[in-house]
Amino acid sequence: MTRLICWTVVLSVLTVLACSKKDIGGIAPGTVFVSARDSFFAPVTIHVGAGLPVRWTNDGALNHTVVSDSALWTSNTLPPTYWFEVRFDSAGTYPYHCSLHSGMTGTVVVDP
Repeated sequence: MTRLICWTVVLSVLTVLACSKKDIGGIAPGTVFVSARDSFFAPVTIHVGAGLPVRWTNDGALNHTVVSDSALWTSNTLPPTYWFEVRFDSAGTYPYHCSLHSGMTGTVVVDP
């Protein structure tokens, strides 16, 4: 049993060491940023090229979520300063909302 615990710890440490800072929180070139404030997203509508990510950051004092209206993605609850990111590979229009605050909506338009 002790051997199993030791191997588990060793593998966990190696996994953490194998991840670079870039893998964990680096910002990809071309990332489009959206701010989640306490009653709105800013900007409300954004345009992004196909294959590029959008990063929502909670810049307010309240918790928020970022949820696709068509159930394509759902963030966890984002406390202030936390962020959530989605890469959009297909052209189209993607409306979204905060599930915690009615009326807090936005749209991602992905250009080909």
